[in-house]
Parts: sequence; C-alpha cells; structure tokens
Amino acid sequence: MLERIAAIPPGFVTPDGERLHLRAYAFLILLCLAFFTPGLATLPPTDRDESLFAQASKQMIESGNYIDIRVQDVPRYKKPGGIYWLQAASERLLNPQHLNEIWAYRVPSLIGATVAVVMTAALGALLFGPTIGFLAAVMMAGCLILNVEARLAKTDAALLGCIMVMQYALARAYIGMNVAKSWGLWLTFWTALAIGILIKGPVILLVLFSVLIWLRLTEKNITWFGALRPLAGILYLLLLIAPWFAAIMMASHGQFANQAGGHDFLAKFWQGQNRGLLPPGLHLLAFPVIFFPFALYALLGIPDAWRNRDEPAVRFCLGWIIPVWIVFELSLTKLPHYVLPTYPAIALLAAKVLMDGFPALAGRGMRMVPPVVMGLMVTIGTTLALTLALLPYFAGHVWNWGQLASGALLVIAQGASLLFLLRRQESSVLVLAAGQLIFIMSIFSNTLPNLQHVWLSRDAVRIAESVKPCERTQIVAAGYNEPSLVFLAGTDTKLAPNGAEAAKNMQADRCLVGAIADDQKKSFLEGFSGAAAEPSEITGISGFDLGRGKQANLTIYLAPAKP
Repeated sequence: MLERIAAIPPGFVTPDGERLHLRAYAFLILLCLAFFTPGLATLPPTDRDESLFAQASKQMIESGNYIDIRVQDVPRYKKPGGIYWLQAASERLLNPQHLNEIWAYRVPSLIGATVAVVMTAALGALLFGPTIGFLAAVMMAGCLILNVEARLAKTDAALLGCIMVMQYALARAYIGMNVAKSWGLWLTFWTALAIGILIKGPVILLVLFSVLIWLRLTEKNITWFGALRPLAGILYLLLLIAPWFAAIMMASHGQFANQAGGHDFLAKFWQGQNRGLLPPGLHLLAFPVIFFPFALYALLGIPDAWRNRDEPAVRFCLGWIIPVWIVFELSLTKLPHYVLPTYPAIALLAAKVLMDGFPALAGRGMRMVPPVVMGLMVTIGTTLALTLALLPYFAGHVWNWGQLASGALLVIAQGASLLFLLRRQESSVLVLAAGQLIFIMSIFSNTLPNLQHVWLSRDAVRIAESVKPCERTQIVAAGYNEPSLVFLAGTDTKLAPNGAEAAKNMQADRCLVGAIADDQKKSFLEGFSGAAAEPSEITGISGFDLGRGKQANLTIYLAPAKP
C-alpha cells in the first residue's frame, strides 16, 4: 500500500518518457512552498549576516540610494548590489508599510531556492532522464542546508538559483541539443551568469570554470562551448554588470574593490577572516548533516559515480563538484553553505546511482559500506530529532511535544526508506522526503520561533515598545551591538561604544530607551551621577547572543523624567 502511494505518478512524465510534464514542475513548486515557507515570517531576523543584508537593503529604500551600500553610517562593501536590489524590490512590492519586518526581505531567497529545485529537475531530466531529475529535485527541496538558506535574507539561495539556470544552459550546449541557432539559450546563460556575479561576485564563475576546465582535461575538447557565442556573451555580460561596478567605485572612491576583493573574498581563503584556521576535510565531515537526510544515497553512490566517470552526464556533474569542493576545502574560512553550489550535482548523481541499484556495492570489500552508512544516517537523524526536541527545554524549561512527535516520525521515515532502498527506490526517496517535510515544518513554524532566551533583539524591542516614553520609540544600546536590533528597532537605533556614552545620549534625549549589557551597567549608572535623577530600571532580559556566541544579559532603562 505505502509503496503504491509513495511513487512518482505516471502523469508526471510525458508520454514519450523523455521529459517531465508541467504537472511535475507544478508539484515541485508546491513542495518547495511546503518546505520553505513555514517560519518565513515568524522566525526573527538572525545575527549577523542576515540582519546586515536586510538592514542595508532597508536603508536603500529609506535613502533612495541604490548604488551605495551602508548599515547605518558604515559602508558595507562586501558583496555587489544585486542581492540588496532584490530584497529592496521585494520589500517595496510586498510589505512597503512595514520596513522593520523581515519576511519580505527573505522572499528572494525563497524564490532562488525554488528555482534551484525546479532547474535541478529540468537538468536531471536532460542529462539522466525524468525520473532521476524529479528525485534529485525532491532531495534538494528537502535537504537541510537549502531549507536553512531559503529562509535567510542572504545571497546563497538566490545565487544557487542563478547557478542552476546557467548550468542548465551549459548542459544543453554540452550535449548539443539544437543550440546553434538558439539565441534564447544564449540569453539565458549569460543573463544568469551576470545576475549571479551581481549577487555574489566570482563564486558563479568558479562553478563555470570548474566544469569547463574539468571537461577540457578529460575530453581534450570544449569546442561545443562556442555554441554559446562567448565573445558576444562577454560583451553582453559587461554591459549588464559594468555600470553598477563603475558607479560604486566612484561612490566609494575605490574602497569597494579593496574591501570586497581583498578584505572579504581573498581573506576568506588565505586569512580565515577572524574565524580561525580550519583544516581541509571539514566540509566532507559535515556533509552527512548538511545534506541530511539524503546524504545516505550520495555516500552509498560514491563508488558507482566514480566508476561511471566516463559517461558524459556523470563527467559533467563530477566537473561541477570536485574542483569547487577542493577550492572550498582549501579555503581557511569554512562555513556550511560554501559548498551549496555543488549540491544539485551531488543530488543528480545520488539519484542516478540509486536508480541503478548501487551495483558497485556488491563487489568484494564493499559489503560493510551499506550498514555503516545506514547506521550513520539513522544516528544523525535520531540525534537531530532529540536535539530539536530538547532544545525548548534547555532554552526555557518547556517541552515541545509537537517537535518530539515530528522527530519520531522522521526516524520512522528513515527506517521505511531503508526498507525500500533496493526494491522501490522512488518510494525510498519520497517516504524520506515526507518525514523530513513534517520535521522541517515543525522546526521552523513552531520550535525555533518560540524559543525562549534566544531572540534578545526581539525581546528588547517588544519591551521598549510596551514602555515607550514618547510616540516614537528609539533605543540606545551599550554592550550589545547586534544588527538585528538595528533592523527591528529602526535605522536610527544608537549603538553606544560604552555605558557612559549611552547615559549621555539618554540625558540629551529623554525619549530614548536604554538596552544596557551587564558589563556596561556600572559606567552607564555612573554617567547619571551628576544628574538630578537616575534612570528607571524596567526589567532584565537574558539569553544566548547568537552573533557573539555567548550568554548575554540586558537591562532595559527609561530616562529620568523631567524635573
């Protein structure tokens, strides 16, 4: 019974068996909405990258300046302007009256993640057949890292959408599907490449060059790339990206190139960017968690993927994965989302070897691989389920029974997927995706937004709004300078360098509400020693400061009333 339900409907494939029907793409879009929208509006802005991106986009709207990028008065010359334009456009279109609400700034990431899933299906159908394309797309929709990035107002999900459109056009040229006269395909390829550069600089070029260099080395010939008219394409690319780069170089007096290229991009590779020097191999070690729960198929499929490396479609995917992965493993800065651009190719290869039945695992010396990998993935699933179930208790001494139940269903789904692994491959993926969907929906719609003692900025703004001494609340903070506070409380939020300066601000403007960290309370109160009255202590809030990675305690103060 379950096998019949958890199968790809026949109507999802065209009658000739060559392509996915529009019904399949419509289903995948709905699946993405089911995975990615829970928590989009209720999850508070996170520190620090997301809040910095959203705040800079908000200031573009407030100032009307869409060239320069700033957070309050500080230039933010780390990424090109594309992502800020997308977020600002989304906010102005969807929620223009509420600039301090985060959800509209996240919509470009949701759209980018959805485009990435849909284009994974299209690319898989092109290279390997419709069933493999569909299963790979389901894996992408359900994998843990894309579910995180789809909810964050950052660059990575939007960039992935551009990469997938570019890679689809590149694959069409590679396999020679009537591209000689296709100006539409040419336009698609170079436009996606340009938008990707405007979103996150050279990362999309790394993916493109990796594939081209790999294919040149393994096939000794990439003349097929000429079908995309590279000379005209480069001119068109420069026409799209050069105006903004010229404008920002003039506006920043050359500082954009220095900060974006030297202090941001190159520093991540050679200096660790103040995050420590991390050795190669960490991305590989993190992969079973980051691509959870579908890393099962990828890990089991490594021997077959390499054994089939001479097949053109497999070669294309390996060229996409291996060089990019090596570059990021060698980088001294390592964050989980860095290797996200390789995951669609990994999903495609995982779906292919799954449908082939993992023949390499039947060889001598490979008998222990399946039980080890299966045990690892069930262990990871059980650990994640228990961690998310216990997190509300550790954060606020409350039990979230819904999260506990969804975690149990996930582990059951893992068990069912293992039962179907070799005899009903489609069912194995779809049952696992169903369990992951329930788990993800519970995490982001209920568990994380309702955590106590975590969202300090949200709590501080809520208290300030409830006690505001004037019509318009403005916060001055000392010892707590997270950008989420600036985003939620407003661009005019004051981040004082110390408690004494915060006291001076509150004495000059009695409409200010103080949010003072414990290590600044003494200097803050001393700042009122010569005043006629002391500030009124309203309440204290405590929790885990995500941006700094440590416990923080804030006290909310009102300025003394006028004598």
